[in-house]
Amino acid sequence: MSEARDTVDRFYRSAGDGDLAALSACFADACITTTPAGTFDKAEHEAFFAAFKAAMPDAHMQVVRAVESGDEVFVSGRFKGTHQGDLVTPQGTIPASGNSLDLPYADYFRVDGGRIVEHEVVWDSMTMMAQLGAVPPQ
Repeated sequence: MSEARDTVDRFYRSAGDGDLAALSACFADACITTTPAGTFDKAEHEAFFAAFKAAMPDAHMQVVRAVESGDEVFVSGRFKGTHQGDLVTPQGTIPASGNSLDLPYADYFRVDGGRIVEHEVVWDSMTMMAQLGAVPPQ
């Protein structure tokens, strides 16, 4: 396994464990993360992740496929958790619903020196909102 894949695996372990310090250590200070909810610097991304973990303490990412090439890793997977607390986002707060979330996602990472220097994640926001009970099911 490559250094890039090892770093990505460490990111997923840290996220599943809710270990913000270990998660933060996966990212270079200048890393920018692009998501459907916006573009975040390292500190903003940490806060965004912390909000999801607070709302879904059992949240974890299940890797379905991973493809690595040099310093790049592409992952498709499923973000799973139970919406037990209010989800506070830049777009507003979604009250706890008790619903399960099983959301497909795709992650792109570029790694340099054992740290993520570029990160992009995509998911279907409407599917997420429907599963959380914030909008009617599609």
